[in-house]
Amino acid sequence: MTHMHIPDGVLPVWLWVTGFIVMALSLGLSLYRVRAMDRKKKIPLLGALAAVMLVAMSIPILPPAYHINLSVTTGILLGPALGFAAAFIANVMLALMGHGGITVVGLNTILLGSEAVLGHSLFFLFKKIRPLFWRAAMATVLTLFITTVLLIGIVAATNLEPGHFFYHHEDHGQSVEARVSVSTFAVMVLSLGALGWLIEAAITGAVVRFIAQVKPDLLNHALHGAGGSVPKTGEKR
Repeated sequence: MTHMHIPDGVLPVWLWVTGFIVMALSLGLSLYRVRAMDRKKKIPLLGALAAVMLVAMSIPILPPAYHINLSVTTGILLGPALGFAAAFIANVMLALMGHGGITVVGLNTILLGSEAVLGHSLFFLFKKIRPLFWRAAMATVLTLFITTVLLIGIVAATNLEPGHFFYHHEDHGQSVEARVSVSTFAVMVLSLGALGWLIEAAITGAVVRFIAQVKPDLLNHALHGAGGSVPKTGEKR
């Protein structure tokens, strides 16, 4: 939902350039932190989860063309640094496939990368919530709410007609845009997005619960922080 399908030449230059600068700084920090990780284990997982994100974001699942991101799931499993890198990879591939222009990659990576970072952080902070399903689900809903508000802020900052941020359709050979105000756009995105958040929360919760049962070491960092121990088999999930 927080992925902007906007062609090149629509956004103000200052905005998408700023997006690339912020993305580059964040990505540089993320890659720097990778140096301290077990790259033989983490890099293959990074590729696999980036591919899963790419597939999920390419398939609309609701009439309003809502698609799940799995960015929170990726952040929980990979951690904030590699989660941000996975968001970058997924957004570059989507841009090359025509899901948004190249100039929007920076802003889209910030949005999805923020979901990975926030999702991981909130999942760790909600350590008192049991079982794990609800812990992951709550982290997902709150994360998607925050990043959707960020998306609305970006739309407002463009000073453009919010109809640019919707899919266009053809009417007698001419492109037609929905004409709405920023406030109406915000209400539509938050109300329609809420249903999608619940769906993604359920998926994230189910995935995290399953991983905790079959491969708990993948959740070690998210559950206990750096240096934490692998959850015991008898821990409530």
